[in-house]
Amino acid sequence: MTGTASDRSDRLGSLLAVAMGVLFACVVIVGAGLLHGEPPFTLLFLRFGLTAILLTLLALATGRPVLPARGERLGLAFVGLLGYGTESALYFGALNHGSAATVTLLFYLYPVWVMVAASLLERRVPARTLVLALVMALIGGATVIAGGAGVDIETAGIALALGCSLAYTCYLVATERIAVSTNPMTTGLWVAAFASISNLTYALVSLSWTLPSGRLAPLRVVAMAAFTAGAFLCMMASLRRIGAVRNGIIGVIEPLTVALLAATFLGQPITASVIVGGVLILAAGAIATIAGHMRIREPDV
Repeated sequence: MTGTASDRSDRLGSLLAVAMGVLFACVVIVGAGLLHGEPPFTLLFLRFGLTAILLTLLALATGRPVLPARGERLGLAFVGLLGYGTESALYFGALNHGSAATVTLLFYLYPVWVMVAASLLERRVPARTLVLALVMALIGGATVIAGGAGVDIETAGIALALGCSLAYTCYLVATERIAVSTNPMTTGLWVAAFASISNLTYALVSLSWTLPSGRLAPLRVVAMAAFTAGAFLCMMASLRRIGAVRNGIIGVIEPLTVALLAATFLGQPITASVIVGGVLILAAGAIATIAGHMRIREPDV
């Protein structure tokens, strides 16, 4: 009976990681073109601030606490401020110094860093099946991303994109270990709130206060926040069930979803690279799911 419950939790965690990737892809599609080359801090402040409000309302409506468990509050505050808030700012900052394809390609090195960090912290060698899934996911993601646009980036863009990848790694690994008792909704609420504060600080310090503009801009910002709230819920619940390594591998489904959504809503063609890369990503996700039953289980969040 215990094994059956564990299997179900594993499968649910994998499905939540897929949902996370799809929802984050929706954020990308809805937010496309809102920046117009301007610094991202104001948009991110609004996005994460609205996300925190939505999750607060949802927590109150469902009877969940808005404060994390004692002993986890300061850690989650730092995770939001220095982890997710900084990661988002670095990502959008890198877009000003390179093509979206190249920036995203460098960002998706994060599953490698997550696996390395987890191996060092847990003092063990990752299972071969997970390493295989990681390689397939990276090749698949690279195929989807690089096949859609030219690879072009400045030195500053490389530094910002790699910094973004490392910041996201720290965020995933830290959240997995900090949020031991706090429920996923409250965890997401706090991460979003402090990510918003982080980007407000960046906007004020850099004097970069530019509101999003364009057709239906306010509605699109609200939609970004709604998708982000859903993605945060799925992310936190997935981390609790399958850990940061497998969450990171399965999360590489995001660029594939972006390509499919762009084809559906923006009229961009689906190329052979999207098909080949998509097959590799989906296969990697399946292997990462199966690998949960073939190795020592990662520590619960």
